[in-house]
Amino acid sequence: MKKGLSETSNVLVVILLLALGPHAGARAQTSAPSEHDAEILGVRVGMDVPTTLQAVFVNAKRKPGEERPDAKRNEGKDVRVLYKKLPQGELQIVFAEGKWVKEVVLNYSAPPTYEDLRLAPTSSMGGAGTSDTAVGSLVLGKKYDDRYEIGYTSDRKLERFWWRDDPAPDGYRVRVGFISEKLAGNGQLAAKTIARKLVGVTPGDEEKFKRAMGSH
Repeated sequence: MKKGLSETSNVLVVILLLALGPHAGARAQTSAPSEHDAEILGVRVGMDVPTTLQAVFVNAKRKPGEERPDAKRNEGKDVRVLYKKLPQGELQIVFAEGKWVKEVVLNYSAPPTYEDLRLAPTSSMGGAGTSDTAVGSLVLGKKYDDRYEIGYTSDRKLERFWWRDDPAPDGYRVRVGFISEKLAGNGQLAAKTIARKLVGVTPGDEEKFKRAMGSH
């Protein structure tokens, strides 16, 4: 994370300690979810701060004294927190207005391949903003997940991006996405490993999300 990040405030720690009780492990999610679920380490879009910190503490198997994130940064009204050395990788969480999760990103410590995740390969992506729908194609006898569209993260075409948008009960959509390692400089689709997973409010639905959170 950039230099601008600073240690999280004691307020976050107090909130977490109040949320954690002797049976905290029983309350937080401990079962192994699918990597395609709209969550990362039990953290989902719309969670409040105490629930989020508790989920990370339990599901990342943090130890006493590791209740707080490693750093935080204010981004306008939003707050981004960082966990640097989790077994699963580096985790970033953005709280809209410092209150509700609107984005979670995990940089994998042990990157899976797109085949591990049953993400379809493609050879006909035109550029940023364009996509191919992976319609459950069979390649070498393997059926791929047909929920994802495929494109790039930018017009430089250096990272492949698989994403889907799921409707939430409150009217906004939640995006689940996987981003590849950077592609080879010659433009060939050489990167087979997935660098990071993201779960967040679908771009364009931010106001719907804020209205939904404010009505709770």
